[in-house]
Amino acid sequence: MNSPEPSAEKRPKLDTQVEPTSIRCQHFVQRKKRYCKMTVGRGKQFCGEHEPQQSPDIITNSNSTHRISCPLDPKHSISAAKLDKHLRICNARPVERPNFIQPGVNTGSDGGNASATEQLSSSRKLADVTQEELDGLIAKIEAVYEADNRITALEETILEHPVLKEELSKETYGPQTLKHLIQSASLLGIIERENFLRGNTAFVEFGAGKGQVAFWLATVIQQSTEQNLTNSRVLLVDRASHRHKQDNRIEDREIVQRIRADIGDLILRKLDILRGSDSVVGIGKHLCGGATDLALRCLVKANRDANDDGKDWQVKGFVFALCCHHRCDWGSYTGKSFLLNKGIDRNDFCLIARMVSWAVCGTGTSRERRKIELDNGVKYGLTRAQREEIGRKCKRVLDLGRIEYLKANGFDSQLKKYAKSEITLENVCLIGHVK
Repeated sequence: MNSPEPSAEKRPKLDTQVEPTSIRCQHFVQRKKRYCKMTVGRGKQFCGEHEPQQSPDIITNSNSTHRISCPLDPKHSISAAKLDKHLRICNARPVERPNFIQPGVNTGSDGGNASATEQLSSSRKLADVTQEELDGLIAKIEAVYEADNRITALEETILEHPVLKEELSKETYGPQTLKHLIQSASLLGIIERENFLRGNTAFVEFGAGKGQVAFWLATVIQQSTEQNLTNSRVLLVDRASHRHKQDNRIEDREIVQRIRADIGDLILRKLDILRGSDSVVGIGKHLCGGATDLALRCLVKANRDANDDGKDWQVKGFVFALCCHHRCDWGSYTGKSFLLNKGIDRNDFCLIARMVSWAVCGTGTSRERRKIELDNGVKYGLTRAQREEIGRKCKRVLDLGRIEYLKANGFDSQLKKYAKSEITLENVCLIGHVK
């Protein structure tokens, strides 16, 4: 039953007074072909960003409202009267570099600057390559792949760890959350099986992100009642600052610490927080493409620069989940010598870095397009299944180059499948031990 219509006396009176239209900025934005929509202060024609700027040397009044370009970063403007204060807090101000940061120390070298022809070819798309050239490159990849049993048949090593048993049993988690927890549990299981869980060990998670693996590893250390994990700790390394970091949930800050650094610039030997440890173990779950190579160079350099007296720590090994091979680059890639010995040059590498996506990215076409595709989606003379298989072989050949690099630098390494393909298509990890 509808409520009765309110009487005229009870109806709220409408405000007939219309608020004056706010004055808008009079600056015409040429790129957008319209005036700026920001409101302005009383008695002004322009907003703060578009206030006419003057040179700092002609502004003498400390109460001036004029704006100038920031001397540190001309992309933004500031109030001239607040210049001194802004220079002290501007995000573009020079910051003193810590001693463990050296730009480009782990980036490697591609043997010199690329020629104009190499630069042009490295930017080519697969669609621009002739079928004959593509077939020749695929033949090279298959020859290298089939000749090495270290990558032809990978062993499944899918493990778990008791610390995540309760977490994995929660029914409230969706498939996306469970996917990452399953991967973390398997990586922790592998770390334990490889006998890396020892006392006086510093675990360095490269590209830590929100730090899920580091959090559970720190939990293992914190909950351990055995003496074999005494004085162990976890260090997280990431070049970005993330929100909702899981390592913040660890109350004991002596166990877990985080530094902000690019892996390509990091010198482990100069980190004070690693002093007192007997060994260092590298961990990685989100090391996309070239970040894996940077981390490997970082670990190799750390052992190479170890003190001869034997009183310093040593890198004992690592467990890196591999992914995003399409983001590998020739400059930092650790397996260049291996590929060149196999007749695969820089130009071939750039095309391989494009083909690896065939293994994990599907067809790359819309659903509507896939419905009308004939011949089972033939492209580049290959069916979808053939492209996926070639993409996987490309990934493993790139990983084989990393294994050879590690072999030449004092590490024994191998590839293992640490998760089911139903959980993630990027389900291969690289495990290494110092010789």
